[in-house]
Amino acid sequence: MDETKYEFKFNKIVGSKVQFEIDDLDAFKRDLRKGHLKFNASPADHNMISNAQRKKIYALFRDISEYTGYEEQDVKYRLKMKFSYNIKQDFSLSNCTKELATKFIRFVIEFCFRYDIPFDSKAMENTIDAERRVFLCLVHKQCTVCGSRQGLQINHEDTVGMGNNRNHIDHRNHRLEMLCFKHHSEFHNIGAKAFADKYHFHGIKLSDKSILSLRLMSQKQMDEFDEEYKRQKQQGMSKND
Repeated sequence: MDETKYEFKFNKIVGSKVQFEIDDLDAFKRDLRKGHLKFNASPADHNMISNAQRKKIYALFRDISEYTGYEEQDVKYRLKMKFSYNIKQDFSLSNCTKELATKFIRFVIEFCFRYDIPFDSKAMENTIDAERRVFLCLVHKQCTVCGSRQGLQINHEDTVGMGNNRNHIDHRNHRLEMLCFKHHSEFHNIGAKAFADKYHFHGIKLSDKSILSLRLMSQKQMDEFDEEYKRQKQQGMSKND
């Protein structure tokens, strides 16, 4: 594993002493208890990978290691090699750019989704855009809020309407999101706007291909709706003649 790194933020100078705020005080205290009293410091390059990004990456490595049984170092090596092959360049987690670190985190998160590996959903914050997050949770059957795989329900953000048959809905006309029972209930209790304000995402409209792969509709149902829309349009034109 990479050498422990800390990020210090300058606070003030008092006499000959300089005061800093540290990003990970608990880890720093552990180093002090081990007898490490001297630390090297250098000015931060704001374009380089941040400590927060590095922590997300290693947390994901641990999640994958615990689930698969592979050693964490082996997980790191395999994912870095695969990512390097995809981007056609080598990179290091000690000195890559923030942009490249963000791309790598997205790559690892999508790897977890693809292979049904549970991980801390907080890793997605400020890494994967909300629309992509909603799509991945729909495709890989995971609650978009909490990551639960239990009691899942597809929520129609655009109201279906009282009295309408929910088994006869053209899902192509609705923004969809995957929610567990708890968060689906919350959505209906507080309303769509309050829910989106709280969790910072909206449902998305899926392509025909995605809707078919999720088995939300069959091709026959899509064709039937299209024929119905065609009839309605022709009737409307006839009334205007």
